[in-house]
Amino acid sequence: MRRLMLLFAAMLPLVLVAGCAGVPHDSKPQVIRQVNEAGDNDGPQVNYAPQKGMEPRQLVQSFLSAGVAADASHSAARQFLTNDAARKWQDGAVTVLQDTRTQLPDITGDTASVQVTGRRVGQLDATGIFTPVLKNAGVGDAETFSYGLKLVDGQWRIDKLPPGVLINQSDFATYYKPRSLYFFNSSETTLVPDLRYAALDGEAAASWMVSQLITGPRTELAQAVVNNIPDQVDPRRVTVTMSSQITVDIPGVDQLDGAGKSGLAAQLAYTLSQIQFGVARIELDDSGRPVSIPSVGKVFSAESFPDANPDGWSAGSSVFYLNDGKVIDGASGKPIAGPLGAGAQKPLSSVALARSKDGTVLAAAVASGPASASSLLVGTTRQLSPVTLPGPPSGRPEWRPHTAVVWIGGQNGSLYRAGSNTRPVAVSVTQARGGLPPKRILALRFSPDGVRLAAVVEAADGTSAVWIGTVVSSGTDVRVESFEPITPAALQVNDVAWASSTTVLMLAAQPNEEWKMWSVQSDGSGLRNFATTGLPPNPPTAIAATTNQVALLSASNSIWAQQGSAWVSLRGSSTLGVNPVYGP
Repeated sequence: MRRLMLLFAAMLPLVLVAGCAGVPHDSKPQVIRQVNEAGDNDGPQVNYAPQKGMEPRQLVQSFLSAGVAADASHSAARQFLTNDAARKWQDGAVTVLQDTRTQLPDITGDTASVQVTGRRVGQLDATGIFTPVLKNAGVGDAETFSYGLKLVDGQWRIDKLPPGVLINQSDFATYYKPRSLYFFNSSETTLVPDLRYAALDGEAAASWMVSQLITGPRTELAQAVVNNIPDQVDPRRVTVTMSSQITVDIPGVDQLDGAGKSGLAAQLAYTLSQIQFGVARIELDDSGRPVSIPSVGKVFSAESFPDANPDGWSAGSSVFYLNDGKVIDGASGKPIAGPLGAGAQKPLSSVALARSKDGTVLAAAVASGPASASSLLVGTTRQLSPVTLPGPPSGRPEWRPHTAVVWIGGQNGSLYRAGSNTRPVAVSVTQARGGLPPKRILALRFSPDGVRLAAVVEAADGTSAVWIGTVVSSGTDVRVESFEPITPAALQVNDVAWASSTTVLMLAAQPNEEWKMWSVQSDGSGLRNFATTGLPPNPPTAIAATTNQVALLSASNSIWAQQGSAWVSLRGSSTLGVNPVYGP
């Protein structure tokens, strides 16, 4: 089976790459479009400086286009403003719009006003954190943004404008690149990505990312991660330079102990590896003096810290699925040895497999029956024991990475966790906006780093969405905080999986449309869907993914693997089965 998966991996683009489609690797924006008279975005190129004789509407259009260039304090865009407006304009936030329209101006003597309308897709704050709009199909209601202009020495300039930058969704996807900051999990063994966006590259991007590392993680991650940059570091004294290598100078950093230096070096290595092509060589200095990193030396890269890779954990490369209530080995098409292959005590409806630190293959399964009679079985592939939950399990079990603890959903949005020989413990869940998750959890999956939990939450009205929360561990207390939806209300979801530490896959459908595989970033950005070529007409029911492996799904009681823009049967012919999973 491993050879089959490697063959698929060679043939197919990784889903992680697909999830970032539309973001080029060029350095600076070169082509900027303006809104033309018909109101679409296919107009001619505009300059980054106001041209003599520009009319109010054209000037506003060019100002908006110039705002894409995130140069120093948007200096290019400020040329379109009066001196007073340029001094007062706050440019930190970015509003991403769809269906942007620039209306005809209202001119009265030496003043004018121009209205810009659009539907909000999301917004970006000054730290690069994206917040999606979850109304409808992912866009809000139509909004109007007003720009006031006046004549200055015979030329129109903007003197009144809303704070922030407006940008078309297509330009955002093209010029704002996803950049992950990396912090350690609470045990300081694995890095956790914190996704940000910026229209910067090269040394400017590196400097910006280091400054954001100093500021720290987003609020949702603050209680679950560790930052090895000392709190007392003054970001104004930190410098980043690039030549044949990247040099980060942080005064006072040599005072850290060995573990602190290694942790900080790993954070910098993974963060800055996104800036420099190939393997980024990094040097950490203290006021101009190179700092030696234990067991690494004075120059390091992400390859110096392989164990910290957030995508290093994988459920495994072997495929398993269920058929006739039994667990089938995808390589042979036969039931696996032990109780799982025999259907345990009752036919199985779902299964999860993982390898413990001592090499034991851990197993968890839900034995099917009437809803009230379904039960959770936990143990190994050789021996399973029933675990008594307060109510029937909802969805499939999931082993949390780097632990020997299985999680499963229950009714009314409840969550439980249990080890092989422990009683189940209810997991406290706190929503970012208050209240409790409604009805039930249909599916749950952990990110490869084990810090984020993605779940399909069904509402009382029957709608369902992907929610993501942060798993916070404090001694024996393990809870989920900042639990909130990341997919729009109009998108119905029935299953979810992680393709990487930042990319979530799901099975979903918009109203009156067919069910497809979709992807979305962990912050709700980059929502897109994939072709259904090759799939049977019945909707897919379950999805499986893991790092560096192709996506799998079940449809019409058969198992399918993604092959480019199409789907093929897992084993070359009809592969009967449901609920595929990756395992060791």
